[in-house]
Amino acid sequence: MKPDLLLAALACALGAGPLAAAPADERAAARSVAAFVDAVNKGDSKAALARLTADAAITDDLAPYRWQGAHAGTDWFGAMGRNAQRLGVTRILMHLAAPMRVEATDDSAYEVVRGSLLLEGKGAPLHADGVLTFALRRSGGAWKIGLLSWAGERPHR
Repeated sequence: MKPDLLLAALACALGAGPLAAAPADERAAARSVAAFVDAVNKGDSKAALARLTADAAITDDLAPYRWQGAHAGTDWFGAMGRNAQRLGVTRILMHLAAPMRVEATDDSAYEVVRGSLLLEGKGAPLHADGVLTFALRRSGGAWKIGLLSWAGERPHR
């Protein structure tokens, strides 16, 4: 391929990438993640748990740090509640930025999104910024979260 033609093709590919609309599956997977976080923010464990696969795995920055299997979601919620009680936290809110990356292939999807955590309660609120990573599977036409991982700084005032 001639250098001018190669540069033109590369410029078109790079220019079209960010401007192209996300495929429907990627948008649907991202909506599923947002709905999960909304349910967690509202304390609606039933709605949040319905968004997880039966074999979900969760990694978070509170002990015991890893949950997997049929009870991963409920055990994770329990750990969050115990951690909140220990810290005197009465409200936990996760704010998501626009996804940094969303990909969907067949019945699998992957999302990486920045998040800001706000913990309110006794004293000044605690804040933490980090990144959430999700792996999803399509099940019965819906995107379910099979993996959730939080990596971020320690909450601080």
